[in-house]
Amino acid sequence: MRFYLFVLFICIVLIPNSTKSQSTLEAIATQKASFKLYINGIEKVEGEIRIAIFDSKNKYTKDPIHAVVLPISDTKVELELENMSYGEYAIAVYHDQNKNGKLDTNLLGMPKEKYGFSNNARGKFGPASWDDAVFEIASPTKVAEISIK
Repeated sequence: MRFYLFVLFICIVLIPNSTKSQSTLEAIATQKASFKLYINGIEKVEGEIRIAIFDSKNKYTKDPIHAVVLPISDTKVELELENMSYGEYAIAVYHDQNKNGKLDTNLLGMPKEKYGFSNNARGKFGPASWDDAVFEIASPTKVAEISIK
């Protein structure tokens, strides 16, 4: 008898709450935001800025959801994206001075062109980690700034 009361309790109390939680999560996932990114630290007004935006740790540095190339006409570059879904993101950028589509490196593999990551995170021997670069969009507007070095 106690077992049946326990099952009845779960059906009445917990199941409706889990459905409500699921619908709340779905509502959050469909919310959209206006996102602005400012990139500074540009010393030479030449070439282009290459921006990659990632939405998961598994895709980070491999498969961006947005890949944008912007010409440089000032020492500061601005990117604005409308309709960004609420969620977690990380960004990698670099200043492609010679417009060859790659981050140039020296013989030791050290970058010769300036680069940066969201949260101004830096990696020790490679890109910044997802955990250091990740940020959240959870409101109708979000502004981020990256200083390339």
